[in-house]
Amino acid sequence: MTHRATTRTVAATALAVGTLALLSAGTANADPRTLDWWDGNSHFTRTISNETPAVGETLTVTTKFERGSEEKLDWVKDHHPTCLTYVYDSAKMNGKPVEPHLDIKPDYIAGDLNAGAFTSDKVIVNEGKPAVFTAQYQVGADCSRGIALQTGMSYSGSLGTGTYTTNGPSLTVAKAASSIALSPITGATVGKTTTLTAKVTPAAAGGTITFKDDKKVIGTVYVGADGTATAQWAPAAHGQRTIIADFSGSADASASTTTATVTVAPEGGTNPGGAGSIGSLFGFGS
Repeated sequence: MTHRATTRTVAATALAVGTLALLSAGTANADPRTLDWWDGNSHFTRTISNETPAVGETLTVTTKFERGSEEKLDWVKDHHPTCLTYVYDSAKMNGKPVEPHLDIKPDYIAGDLNAGAFTSDKVIVNEGKPAVFTAQYQVGADCSRGIALQTGMSYSGSLGTGTYTTNGPSLTVAKAASSIALSPITGATVGKTTTLTAKVTPAAAGGTITFKDDKKVIGTVYVGADGTATAQWAPAAHGQRTIIADFSGSADASASTTTATVTVAPEGGTNPGGAGSIGSLFGFGS
């Protein structure tokens, strides 16, 4: 595919149309976003189907070309983060497949609009006749979470070229939801050391767990590769206590918390709930 070298002075200012209403679709919430900008007589509108996708989700990116005077489009590039994988056979111009005349690179796809179905049916943009380019991508596990990842587009036509590789919209891959559970706490007695164990799911989340006796911090411990963290607790008072495990969250996983109610026996005494009894715990945090 030959990319024309003609250049156009670019003085585009992106105008945010804003985040659209939150929609529910399938198992995930779709939060689409649209941006538009002008460059001379050309008006461009780009929409991403979900600006806060989860790993594994399929996104649709749409670019709409509008113009007052006539222009023939020769090629279109859709620029995307390298952690997005193009979905084969999804690229279309005005509903017509662009493949096999599509150059697929790690950070962009480029459709030749002078080949295939477009050889005789040229892509013409004029007043009242827009052109719409769409493509789909799957969100990869290697995407950074919780930070804006930029998208953009560029193109060439009979009146020159336009380069808007970072005009957006951006997308922010959602962190994985985490949960945390405390292991049963047995034999809690004043003056006696008891091991507290908590496990985070997903196991490779990283981050730290802070153990608390009610509001008093027992200790903060890094989460191991297997998702667990342990701390030593020596109760200072008998009676019913609330043990809290707070997961800090990490680059890839959200924070979560859980609690356990424990009955602590007096020093040298018997736990009133029975030898080695525990208060009930169990629950997954949010």
